[in-house]
Amino acid sequence: MSLDNDVLIKQVEELAKILKPWNDQLVIGGGVALILYDVLLSKANTGAVGTTDIDFLIPRKPIHAGDGKISKLLVDNGYEPRNKSMEMPAVQSFIKQIEEVEIEVEFLTDTKSRDKSPVVEIKDAGVNAQSLSYIEMSLQEAIPLNLPNGETILVVKPEAWVFHKGLTFPKRTVELKKYKDLYGIWFVLTQLQDTSAAAQRALFKLKEKSHESWVRTFDANLKKWVDEASPKDWDLLSQQDINGNLKQAQFQKLVSAISKH
Repeated sequence: MSLDNDVLIKQVEELAKILKPWNDQLVIGGGVALILYDVLLSKANTGAVGTTDIDFLIPRKPIHAGDGKISKLLVDNGYEPRNKSMEMPAVQSFIKQIEEVEIEVEFLTDTKSRDKSPVVEIKDAGVNAQSLSYIEMSLQEAIPLNLPNGETILVVKPEAWVFHKGLTFPKRTVELKKYKDLYGIWFVLTQLQDTSAAAQRALFKLKEKSHESWVRTFDANLKKWVDEASPKDWDLLSQQDINGNLKQAQFQKLVSAISKH
C-alpha cells in the first residue's frame, strides 16, 4: 500500500522536528527525494511515485554529536526499532504506523574507510547505517530545503541523485528497484520544469569535477541498459510512471544527451 505524498511530506516535517539537533548532518536521499523535488523544490506537482521509505544519509564520523541520540529521539516519538538482518551490527530501521501504512526510516553512510563492513554502528547517533558506495558524494552535494512547517532539512541535489543512481542501479539485487531508479533519473531530468533543465546543466558540471572512473561507469551503465533492454524491460520501465509520459524514444534520447559529456 502506498502513502499519499502530502501525508508523506507531513512525516518528513515531523522527522525534521524530531531530529532537529542532527539536521545539519543528515541528508535525505532515496525515493522520498523525488517527492520533495516535485512538490517543494520545483512545485511542479506532477505526481512523483510515492514511497513509504525515508532514507537519511549520515556521515560515518559525525562532525558533532547532536543533543540526544537519533535512536532515542525516534523511539521517544513513536518509532519502533527493528533489526532486518542477523549480522552484528544488524541492518536496522525505525518503523511507525501511519494510516495503515508502515513508514520506514533507515540510515545510510559511505564506504570511505578501511572497515568495509556492510553495516556501520554510528555510536554518537545510536544507529546502524548501511555502508554504500558513492554516498560521500551525496553527502557533499546537498541543499537546504524549507518545509511547509518552517523546518529546514538537507536533501541530495537533483543532479547528484541522478549521478548516484546511474552509478549504482545495476547493482540492485531486487530487479524492480532497477526500474524505479531508471524512472527516477528520467523523472528528475525531464518532469520538473525549470528544475529539470537546471539539473541537466548541473549534472554536466558535476561530471566534470568527479572522478573519471565514476563518469565512465555512469555513462557505460546507462548506455548498456538502453542497448540491451528487451521489450519487457521497456514495458516494466514505462509502468513506473503513473502519468504515462515515459516513452522509450524519449528515454533513449535523454540517455544519449547526458552520456556524451
